[in-house]
Parts: sequence; C-alpha cells; structure tokens
Amino acid sequence: AAIDSAAASESGGTVILPAGVFRTHEPLHIPGGVTLQGQGYGSSPLAIQFDAGGSTIAYCGPDYAVKLTGHAASLRDLAVYDWPYPAESYCENTQAAGGVLVEADATLIESVIVSNVFIYYFVGGTALSLVAKNNGGVPFGNYQNVRIRHAKTGIYLSAEEGSFVNTNSFLGGGISGGGFESCVYAEGPGACNDNKFYGMSIEPPDTDISHVYVTGSKTNIKLHDVRLEATGKSLDRPIVIIDDSSYGNVMNGILGHTHVQADLNRNPGIDLMSQKSVSLDPAPVNQFWNGAFKGWDSVNRILPGWNVGQTNTDITILDSSEALFPDHNVMSLDYKNWGGAFKLQSDKTLLTPGHDFATFGVYARSSVQGSITAVMRYTSGSIISSASHSGSGKWEFIGMSALYDKDSPYFYFSIVGDVDLTAPTLTFGQSPATPGASLMSSSGARMSGTLTTGVAPCTPPSSGYYWTCPKNEGNIFFLDMQGGTDQTIIRLNQPTADRFDSGTVITLMFTDAGTRVRHSGYIKLKNSADFVSVPFSSITLMADTGGTWKEVSRNNYDASGTHTGSVAICFPPTSGYYWTC
Repeated sequence: AAIDSAAASESGGTVILPAGVFRTHEPLHIPGGVTLQGQGYGSSPLAIQFDAGGSTIAYCGPDYAVKLTGHAASLRDLAVYDWPYPAESYCENTQAAGGVLVEADATLIESVIVSNVFIYYFVGGTALSLVAKNNGGVPFGNYQNVRIRHAKTGIYLSAEEGSFVNTNSFLGGGISGGGFESCVYAEGPGACNDNKFYGMSIEPPDTDISHVYVTGSKTNIKLHDVRLEATGKSLDRPIVIIDDSSYGNVMNGILGHTHVQADLNRNPGIDLMSQKSVSLDPAPVNQFWNGAFKGWDSVNRILPGWNVGQTNTDITILDSSEALFPDHNVMSLDYKNWGGAFKLQSDKTLLTPGHDFATFGVYARSSVQGSITAVMRYTSGSIISSASHSGSGKWEFIGMSALYDKDSPYFYFSIVGDVDLTAPTLTFGQSPATPGASLMSSSGARMSGTLTTGVAPCTPPSSGYYWTCPKNEGNIFFLDMQGGTDQTIIRLNQPTADRFDSGTVITLMFTDAGTRVRHSGYIKLKNSADFVSVPFSSITLMADTGGTWKEVSRNNYDASGTHTGSVAICFPPTSGYYWTC
C-alpha cells in the first residue's frame, strides 16, 4: 500500500522498509519514480543474518521477486531472497524465475537504480535481469554494489530484435557461490551493447557454461578492472566465451584461472592475460606505403604507392613549409568538378585475413564542406563512409574504424572538392590512428619481407656541375638529362640544407650514355676512376661528412664487354678452379 501511495504521487517518493523479514508470494512492483529503501542486508556478505538488523524480502513463488517497472524506479539497501522455508513446504520446492527484473515490453524504462542490494539463492533462475522486447528499451541504469550469491544466472542482459539494452553501468559488487551456469550472460539479436562493469569481482569456483558469455552481432559488454576467478574450473574450459558473432568487447583486470575463448581480432579491447591465454593487439604499422607522398612525377602523373590516374583532379606537392609532420609532403588536389568523385586509393589491395578491424584516415585541409570522406567495404559487403570535412579551412583528420570485408578489402578517399592532404594511415585493429608515425625507429629494424625505397627524378642544374637531388624523396634517383648529353657531376647536394645524413646510401640511375661522375675530393670513386654512364647504368654512393660521398658500387657494363674506367668483369672458368681475368 505504501508503494502504491508513493506511485500515486506526482513526484513519486521513498518507501522505507524497516528491519525484518518480509515474506511475499507475489512479485513486488516498484513503479517509476518510487524508491524502496531498506535498512541494509545485515552483517554477513555470504548469507543473510536474519537477526542482524537488515531488511529482507523473502519471496516464495515462481515469478521474479521484485520488478522495477518505470523510469527512475529504485531499490536500495536490502536483501532479496528466494525463500526456501519451512522444510518440505511449497516454498522449498518452488524455485523463483529470478530476483530482480527490469523488463521493458513495448516501452522504455530508463535510469533505474539498484544500490547496495544482496540477491541471494536464486538457484533456479536469474538474480538480476535486464530485458527488452517488442521494441522496448532499458538504458542508462545504475547498479551499485549489487552482491549476488548462489544463482543459476547472475546478471542476464537480453534484447529482442528491434529492442535495446544498452549503456547501463554496474559499479563494484560481486558474484560468488555455486549453482551457476553463467555469471554474466548477454545476448541479442537486438542491440545489447555498451553495458559497463567497473571493479566487479566474478569468482564462483566453477560455472557450467562460463563466467561470462556474450553472443550476438549487436551485443558486447565492457568489463573494466574486473576480477575473474574460477578455482574449480578445469584448465581446458574457458572462463570467458565471446561468440564469433560478437565484436567490440572490452575486458581488463585480473584473470585468475583458465582462459578467454574469443576472436581477439574482432575484440582487440580484451586485455585479460594469464598463464593460460594472452590478449592480442595488431602492430600499429601504417599499411599505406608512401604515406609521406614522396616521389611525385607530375609529367607522367605517377605517385609511388597510390593510384592517381584519374584526370579530374590536378595534383601538386606544396612547399615543405606547409608540412604538418616532419618529412611528410602535403599534396594539393584541385578538383575539376566533372567525372564523379576522385578516388585516392592504395595501388595494392591489402589482403590480411588475420585481422578483422581496420582503422584508416588522412589529414585534410579544405574550405569546401564535404570535400573528402574515407570509404571502405564493410564486413557485410556494403560500402560505408566516414564523416566528411566541415569546410573549415583547417586541418581535420578524416577517418573511420570498422570491421572490413576480408574477402574483398576496399579502402579509399573520395574527393569531390579542392583539398590538401597529408599523412594518410591505415592500421589493423581498433587502436587510434597514428598519422605521421615513423615506421622504423632509431634503434633499428629487422625485416623479413622486401624493403622498397622511394624513387624520384633528379634533373641537372641550370648551369655548372653542382647537382642537387631532392632530399627526403627517396634513395633511388633517375637522372633526367632533359635532352642534354655529356653532363658532368662534380658535387652532389652541396648546400648544407640539401645534404644527406652521413651513412645515407643512394643510387643514381642513368638511362642515357655520356654523363660523367668525376672523382674528386667531394665524390671519392674506387681506384680514382671516373664513372661514365652507358645506357641503363647506375652508381651507388654513400654520404660521408661535409657533403662528400664515397662510391659503394657501380654498374656501367656496356656492349663492348668493358666498363668505362679501370674496372672490368671477370667470369668463372668453364670448369675447374683456375680463373683468368
């Protein structure tokens, strides 16, 4: 009657439940705006002490003991008990469906509060259930210091298709005891996600299924600083099971026993580690080769690592003073407004079936609203896109992170307006994007694959013999004689600002014959012999100190059978060990 009276009030109210045991055979309904406030649940966290001054709802029946049925309904400072007394009675032989139920059936129930509540001995049902069906929703609930002991299921989260249970918070509390199939069970097929557990202890000795079970493509949970223990569980049985349909789960804290069973590529936020299992983080390495936009060939419209063949955009590389990151060029695209969107795309399809998530984007500067978006093929096969540039005229990072289609991966930037771009990045997993990151550290690198370096053109000076190849554009330079012959190189990158760091190795590639690299104090060649190019020849040099160079090797073998200079080729004998050069 007191609860009904509070419910009738426009402002709701608080109903005080005194100390004692209150037996009931019918569910106790707490409507919106009403708080049922007890006197605590006694002095024992393991079992109810009936003489310790707490408030106990002793339920005997097949339904739920307490049902919170409206917005901001609240249950505080009491115990809820599946009453089994007296022995051999109806109550002992009748198991309740559960302890506390928040069920949104074709309605919305939000901002429920359950605080300092002990839910005890619901071994035939669920201690605490949040359920949405018939397009209902249960969001924004707050469950503080909920103590669950002995149940079939500890906390059950469920949303039918078209319904949702999300953004509920569970703070502290614990689940322990026996009789459990699972402690936290979350399922769809509706949106049952972003439900967070902070600092909870989940530690029954064993569970029939697992301590935590999550299933459904729209279902995930977030466990932060949670303690998971299962001292009685055999080591071959997981303490956490994440069905392959679920992704985006977050779990961290202490994993005391056994292991996690999950597709960790779909759940990179799982950071539980033990002697039996480890979490998984993809290496944050930029998969876009030439993310610095080096080696732009404007004549042939070629940018290493990228498909830029569409002619509905003019491309220029801006001065280095415009750089947002060190050694990263800014590429300016002048969109001509015909032929559809310009697609800036890697020139190689990224086939990495070992991953599930991709994070990619690019820094963009534009005064045109909607000038660029990031686009990818989602795991379902559909094409999805990021938010577009606002047109602010400022640098904005345009990117996205999602599950990608591993059978046919497809990532590109869709450009429909003038825009400047720099530092594109694509990494696997859900770690934040790292534009401008160095892919190798000063401590070195070890590679098992192919090292591919930048290639750039190098043109002769307007006069004289002092050449300057574009620093930071690559390690291989094609010398473009621009129709001239009999060129001579005496110094290379002589100005201090253009000098390569000591130890840098470059290769000069010559298509035409007749260019001479002269031995001098600035370019020290083997045997003091000048290098003279023949068609398709090359010389490799290493930068020394003070703008000087030393020869590493040369290849100027011509059709006559000799090198230009004093170096010759020596071939092995037809048989035996006696060579003749």
